[in-house]
Amino acid sequence: MTSGKAERCEFITSLLAHDISNYNQTSRGYLEMLLEEQMGPLTEEQSRVLTICLRQSSRIQSLIESVRLVSDLEGLPPELEPLPLDEVIQQTIEQVQSAYADREIRVRFTAAGRKVLAESHLPTIFRHLLGNAVRHNDSEVVEIEVEVARTEEAAGAPWAIRIRDNGAGVPPARRTELFDRLEKLNVHGSGLGLSVVKLLVQRCGGKVWVDDAKDGSGAVFGLTLPAA
Repeated sequence: MTSGKAERCEFITSLLAHDISNYNQTSRGYLEMLLEEQMGPLTEEQSRVLTICLRQSSRIQSLIESVRLVSDLEGLPPELEPLPLDEVIQQTIEQVQSAYADREIRVRFTAAGRKVLAESHLPTIFRHLLGNAVRHNDSEVVEIEVEVARTEEAAGAPWAIRIRDNGAGVPPARRTELFDRLEKLNVHGSGLGLSVVKLLVQRCGGKVWVDDAKDGSGAVFGLTLPAA
């Protein structure tokens, strides 16, 4: 691609992301006003539908932010710094529970003050993974377990983080393509969340994967990050 075409594509991406984000934020504002009954009382069904609309608006915003992030990181070297892994995970858990306040979500996680070498986008990784564990889960009670352990019993070994849910799991045929929407245009699915996760983890020198839970219930999304 010539320099002129590259600059034009970058401009169009930035313009679309900015304008679509503005339109979406306006829509979100009115949806929130309706849901808060600022324009009159709602029936239970109306509240349910508005909650779904607001949640879809959040997914639109997440997609916009993913496109913008991928564009901003293109060609830039990683800037790693020591970050509080456990604090980031705990904060993200609370954010996801708040975003899905209409669902019962039980998360098992024990913080222990662990740190990793990562970029400032570390929360984005867990926002996508924990959000997926809820969004693609039809169980009446969403159960998530976040486990953190060394990849090997040695000081300074990388941390392996495994996020297990009690959803339907991921068919084996789809596992190889889940993280590849940035490279393959014909990959089934919506959004760029898992592709962004892969990009951010690899920029830290880590890796990502998905397996079935040992008892056959749900999926386990795993990643490694260098210890700080």
